[in-house]
Amino acid sequence: MAEEPAAAEPDEHEDPSESEVPEESPVDDSDAGAIETEPVRAEDALRYFGADFDVDGLVKRLDDGTFIIPTFEPLAEDDIAGYEGFQRGLVWKKKQMDRFIESILLGYPVPGIFLVELSDRRYLVLDGQQRLSTFQAFKHGKYWTKAGARKFSLRYVGDDAKGATYETLDPKDRRLFDNTFIQATIVVPRGPEGRRGVYSLFERINSGGTNLKPQQIRVALYAGATVNFVRDLNKDPNWRAIFGEHNRDLKDHELILRAIALIPTGHGSQSFRPPMAQFLNNYLELYQDELPPDHEGIRDRFTKATALLREGTGEGGETGETGESALRIKGTQVNAAHTDAVLVGLMTALENGKSHTPESVTTALSQLKANTMYQKAVAESTSHADQVRLRIRLATAAFQGEPLGAEQE
Repeated sequence: MAEEPAAAEPDEHEDPSESEVPEESPVDDSDAGAIETEPVRAEDALRYFGADFDVDGLVKRLDDGTFIIPTFEPLAEDDIAGYEGFQRGLVWKKKQMDRFIESILLGYPVPGIFLVELSDRRYLVLDGQQRLSTFQAFKHGKYWTKAGARKFSLRYVGDDAKGATYETLDPKDRRLFDNTFIQATIVVPRGPEGRRGVYSLFERINSGGTNLKPQQIRVALYAGATVNFVRDLNKDPNWRAIFGEHNRDLKDHELILRAIALIPTGHGSQSFRPPMAQFLNNYLELYQDELPPDHEGIRDRFTKATALLREGTGEGGETGETGESALRIKGTQVNAAHTDAVLVGLMTALENGKSHTPESVTTALSQLKANTMYQKAVAESTSHADQVRLRIRLATAAFQGEPLGAEQE
């Protein structure tokens, strides 16, 4: 297949760059896998049809931004076709990429892809990101590793193709590669349930062996002002100190979003309706293209709250309820329900003019964690509407300096 096959020398940096963010989740979220009791039916939310694209056309559409591959790296800074960069750390190894390209050159069929049609007639790649990325990399002759760009020559393949690049392929094989057709299912959201239908589909069809998590799906479907706002807050050094390392599944982003979305519940101006995943989706649907109300106030209070939570010490001076333990009930995992309650309660108290010191925050946290009703509200049925309201009410009272005893009755 190649004009001058040349075996590549072993290279310790040959595999594509993976995320440096740990894969394991540091968050205890008991209702993370909650099942929708009333899932949306596809016929009520989506229209879809099939289309065939050749590989050459797919790569051209990726290059000009017509097709958008969502990426999910919490540390990335690059923008991709106007969509904020979240480079997913879970990528194919070089061996997988080579074998996939060889399959094309041997004439084997390729699984189809899913595309979501956006309002501006661009298309979000819902399923097939790795396949399309590999097509693009091979055609352009390079892929990226931790050591930088690497020449994309085939290595883990049969002798006929070993050492081949796109440029050195025989013309016949290059035409075979360019003209291979891939079947696409194009999904078009429709009506008020359209985005919800796409989210549900995204959640259900992940086929790469590494399923996307809810917040990763959100940053793809709802990319815009509020997603960027959450992303900025996630860089706050005090938040990073009390949460821990960046999370590959974006649970740190999700917990900030939960707090922001639940602030009106803390004010009593909004009723929380479960499940939590749909509640957050609805919030981003509303504020995708505009910042939340009082966003500068939210930023200021979030910054003050995380600083207070980080700086406080307990009565013993070293083993208090703040610092790294502020968001943890027990063990090393951040408790998701406790975190949203603490952030909403403390930010609401600050908004109401309550003056706090690190020591007073420590005292409030100690009282809160000792409250039996609160303990249940952050451990059992944490997405139940009554439990959400209860834990936020208790947290707000604690940070307002009000007694919690009545809440135990």
